[in-house]
Amino acid sequence: MSFRSWGFYIRNGFQNILRNRVMALASITAIMVALFVLGLILVIAFNLDVMVENMESKMEITIYLKDETTEEQRLTIENNIRSWEGVYEIVFVSKQEALDKWRTELGDKGKLLEGYSGENNPLPDSFLIKIQKPEYVEDIVERVRAIPAVDDINYSSRVAEFIGWFARGIRIFGALIVAILAVVAVIVISNTVRLTVYSRRKEINIMKYIGATDWFIRWPFIIEGMVLGMIGALLSTCLVVGVYKLMIDRSGYIDVKWGYLGIFKLLPMDKIMFPVLVISMMVGVCVGIMASCISIRKHLKV
Repeated sequence: MSFRSWGFYIRNGFQNILRNRVMALASITAIMVALFVLGLILVIAFNLDVMVENMESKMEITIYLKDETTEEQRLTIENNIRSWEGVYEIVFVSKQEALDKWRTELGDKGKLLEGYSGENNPLPDSFLIKIQKPEYVEDIVERVRAIPAVDDINYSSRVAEFIGWFARGIRIFGALIVAILAVVAVIVISNTVRLTVYSRRKEINIMKYIGATDWFIRWPFIIEGMVLGMIGALLSTCLVVGVYKLMIDRSGYIDVKWGYLGIFKLLPMDKIMFPVLVISMMVGVCVGIMASCISIRKHLKV
């Protein structure tokens, strides 16, 4: 197909939109609304996924070393644990640091610990191990238990199980909601484009009767569907960005008034806008093209 032919089809596609402004506006509005709802769900899904990752990364195991553990043994243990799969950070806490932290947490009552220092310090040296995901916890605990210099282990298996269960549930739920909304958006956009084609069925029949080929008739409609989907996707993304900016502003107000939101802190705008735009464009354009092809097929049979 020559560039001249492409130029004709593209020009015809845009002319069809301008000639049928009412139907085009209705199509763009329907596409925009469907993709706007999908975009909002995507935004929520992205934020929930990051929230779950933050929760998972807060899994910690504390191991206490025996008093007779030497500096060389401690370094060997630290380097060994650091190389394990699932461990993203390990922090050594000396008995003096643990005592100072305990004294700080007691506040005014910290003076009760004044006699405990140096050799009198009853607290052991310890390691704080930070875990990437809950599913690594049990394996790491079992490996830690096999280290002779380890005196005790502190972690909550129930918390690990709950975080793992919660993370899987949120991800499955989010994926299902996005899939359902995507299907709904596809149905709405498809039906809207079909109505646009149906309203011009007589025009298609006349072109067919005077000898126009199927693809000569089909291409302007395909380009029209693609353009309508693209415009609807751009507008819906602008609406999603506006709503999300409002959410960020409101979350900043809540953060100042009631304190830090922690794992519920919203993602920055630049992390959201591009993926939402790309997904909306893909859905809008692809469905616009497919719906045009499917809808026009039966009107070509004359």
